[in-house]
Amino acid sequence: MRNNTLHNAFPIVAAAIGNRFGIKVKVGGDQAYTDGKLIQLPAYNGNDPDYQDYAWGLLAHESAHIRYSDFSIAYGNSVLRRRLCGAIEDVRIEHELAKDFPGTRLTLRTVIEKMIANGGFIAASVADHPANVLYGYVLKSLRSRVLGQTALNPLVEISEQMLKTHFPAGAVIRLKGLLSEVPDGLKSESDCLNLADRILAMIEQECEKHEQTRQQNQNNQSAQSAQDDSDLDADDNAGSDNSDSDQAEPNPDNSGCSDSLDNPDSSVDSGDTTDTDDAELESSPVSASAANSDSEAQNDDQSQPETGYQSEVDENDDVNFRQILEAIQSVSDADLDQDVFESVKAALALDDRHVEDAVMPAGLKPVGNQAAGQKLLDKVQSESVKIRAALQGLVQSQNLIRPHPACRGRRVIGRRIPQLALGDVRIFARGAIKRSPNTAIHVLLDKSESMGDLVVDDQGQKFASRLSIALEATLALALAFEGIPGVNPGITAFPGADDESVFRLLEHGERVRSRTGNYSLSARNSTPMTEVIWFAAASLLRCREPRKVMMVMTDGQPNDQLSTLEILQRCRDSGIETVGVGLGIDVSHLFPVAITINDFRELRSQLFELSKTLLMAA
Repeated sequence: MRNNTLHNAFPIVAAAIGNRFGIKVKVGGDQAYTDGKLIQLPAYNGNDPDYQDYAWGLLAHESAHIRYSDFSIAYGNSVLRRRLCGAIEDVRIEHELAKDFPGTRLTLRTVIEKMIANGGFIAASVADHPANVLYGYVLKSLRSRVLGQTALNPLVEISEQMLKTHFPAGAVIRLKGLLSEVPDGLKSESDCLNLADRILAMIEQECEKHEQTRQQNQNNQSAQSAQDDSDLDADDNAGSDNSDSDQAEPNPDNSGCSDSLDNPDSSVDSGDTTDTDDAELESSPVSASAANSDSEAQNDDQSQPETGYQSEVDENDDVNFRQILEAIQSVSDADLDQDVFESVKAALALDDRHVEDAVMPAGLKPVGNQAAGQKLLDKVQSESVKIRAALQGLVQSQNLIRPHPACRGRRVIGRRIPQLALGDVRIFARGAIKRSPNTAIHVLLDKSESMGDLVVDDQGQKFASRLSIALEATLALALAFEGIPGVNPGITAFPGADDESVFRLLEHGERVRSRTGNYSLSARNSTPMTEVIWFAAASLLRCREPRKVMMVMTDGQPNDQLSTLEILQRCRDSGIETVGVGLGIDVSHLFPVAITINDFRELRSQLFELSKTLLMAA
């Protein structure tokens, strides 16, 4: 199928993906959401590759939630507890989904890369709320390491630096150790919640420990300062006592002073003393400058913080971690970045472009009767052999090598040699091979309440219900198809247990006799044709055969004719051929290729003629 056809088949592809994941999908409206049981996607009808990438990523992510998450978990009143658990749980379930569906790893990685490119993912900043820094680091680092979303690596590095500015170094180290338990150490969402609680408890412990250590260091510094002041006072007091004692002692040189005044020769000594004092005065500015420099250097040493780890207090000595804890405990959703896939849902919202909701029906296995199903198969076996022989002959005749004259080749056509005299050199035999059908055919069998009506024969006798006749014809055709190379049949009956489900009678690739018990059915409910066509289209899209045909066999009008017409058109736009078989009713207004069968006894022969036409068209 060409890629451009898928742009017109958004609901069909969405259904195919949902069907593969085993979850219900609803397409319609203009919003995307999940209620824990089904996934709602808007009725998109465009060709924006980004939009479809977001949609497939949301389908994968929400399918993982439906498959693996516990929706009964109670988070309490803590916003950060809920968001941390959600970030860890998202990584766990996406990792689990990739085990069963490896392709989802690329699908989800594409979504993250597009979000980074569009600004949906940004690195943390200093101005961010501490709780958002913690939440962002947990989310980005786990997605990068566990899910291989390496486009987040630059953001993880920046987020880690911001984490170190808001929290103690010990908290950052212990956080990395706790996150190493993801994914192998987590088996359920309860384990994720337990890990979130341990992270929050660890952050509280480290912050309190840091504050206690810092307070203790401050107390020690205060005590040391008080001791230093006390020692200084003691030194001052001691110096004061020494000065007093020096002043109290008599100066033995006092008599010398009077002698110098009386002695004229003392002027020479006086002059020498003056010269010495002048030299000391000249040198005093240098000494004062040196003293000032030493004092400034000492002050600078005291003002500069020490690098390295001192008394278990890191470089965030100026951070009040008790305020950090209070901020974390009172955080709101507005303080945190929007959840990743909440952003995706917002990106998928449409502006007033929607159709009526259509829900992907659940494919159920009917609770049938093995004996009744075997009896039905035995009844149609002989006729299916005849149909198969006729169809095989038809296919083989289309596949025969039909030689035709050519100008060159390895084998000469003897009867054409005389044509050489006429200038016709086409005397060589060349063969042409027509390929086998290589077609997947999905038959949709209506089992609504009206199909339970009995059919009257020529004598006016009621001999069988419409459903039993249609089921016999369908089984005979499926048995014939499965013996023809290149034909892959499938059968779905609708509705199933209710109007929101269908019965998967025969999956593509299965043998008819392997599902014997499925063919014991009863007629009930209405005609949800839109939903069953959607289901069959999703099944056909998973088939490898390049040609895909959907045959709808019904005796009534669909519950919603407009939505049925729309989904049928989407099927045709996607390369799926649609054929209608009206049982007593004209369905040509729904199907471009349609037949009407009024005599139910002609159903088998009419189906055979229709199938022959389809195979010849292949």
